[in-house]
Amino acid sequence: MEEKLEEVKVHKESIEKSSPLYVIREKELEINARVLQAKKEAERAIQKARQEAALIREKATEEASKVAHELYEKMIEEAREEAERIKIEAKEEAERVRKSTANHKQAVDYLIEAILPTKE
Repeated sequence: MEEKLEEVKVHKESIEKSSPLYVIREKELEINARVLQAKKEAERAIQKARQEAALIREKATEEASKVAHELYEKMIEEAREEAERIKIEAKEEAERVRKSTANHKQAVDYLIEAILPTKE
C-alpha cells in the first residue's frame, strides 16, 4: 500500500511539474529572482556612483579652493608691486617738485632782489 501511495505521489508530482501552471510559476520565480538581482546590482551601481560623485565633488572643492588661494596670493603680490611702483613714482615726483620749487625760489629771490633791492 505504501508503494502504491508513493507511486501516486511521484506520478502526481510529475504531472504537476509538467502542468502549464507549474511551468509558468517556475518561470515567474526565475524572473523575480533575476529582477531582484538586477535591483541589487543597480543599487550597488548607484551607491558606487554616489561615492564617486562625492569624491569628485570633494576633489573639485579642494582644487577650487587651491586655485582661489593662488589667485588671491597673485592679486596681493600684484597690488604690492603696484603700491611699490606708485611709492617710487611719488618719491621721484616729490624730488622733481622740490628741485623745481628750489629753482623757482632762487629765481623769485633773484627777481625780487633785482626789482626791490634790500641792500642800498
